[in-house]
Amino acid sequence: MRALGLGVLCLCLSACAMWRPAPPAAPEKLNWETHRAALAALAGFTLEGRVAIKRDSEGGSLKLRWQEAVTTTDLRLRAPLGQGGFQLARNPDGVTLTTADGQRHTAASFETLMQTHLKWTFPVDGARYWVRGIPDPGARIDHLALDAQGRLSDLDQSGWRISVLAYQDAGGYTLPSRLLLTAGKVQIRLVIDRWELNHA
Repeated sequence: MRALGLGVLCLCLSACAMWRPAPPAAPEKLNWETHRAALAALAGFTLEGRVAIKRDSEGGSLKLRWQEAVTTTDLRLRAPLGQGGFQLARNPDGVTLTTADGQRHTAASFETLMQTHLKWTFPVDGARYWVRGIPDPGARIDHLALDAQGRLSDLDQSGWRISVLAYQDAGGYTLPSRLLLTAGKVQIRLVIDRWELNHA
């Protein structure tokens, strides 16, 4: 009986050794031009996440909600526990900045508003493409690199360096979940927790 038991045990061990789970399939490589064109053609998006902004020795973390459509932008940054923040908005009549204390300012561009009232600036019009993991089609590309899956990994455009650190699947697309944007003394780390896409 003991010999039979050992024989059964050896047979089981051999079977276990022969059966190994198949390694996970490698992500399918994207066709970059097709992927880029599809994301650029989106009618808009909503994303929610967190932003860490550093300028010189100053910095802070904020919650982000960004709604983008063809003719409108609504970008809201809020500090934890109601400690501050601001809203950037765009419509066919122009762009506005609303501060945490309710002051409302208007200007010809987001960059002008932010530089005047926040003392730092960020190219919102370009970033609405960068957060999707594609370059701004209206600006010159100084450098572009793709990863092994055919996704954007690094981009130099409009004076900014954009590095996509991680991706996620959302709405049938592969979209960034973590980005690092740097320009001069400004560094912005962006974590995107949720995507909602508007198809044309």
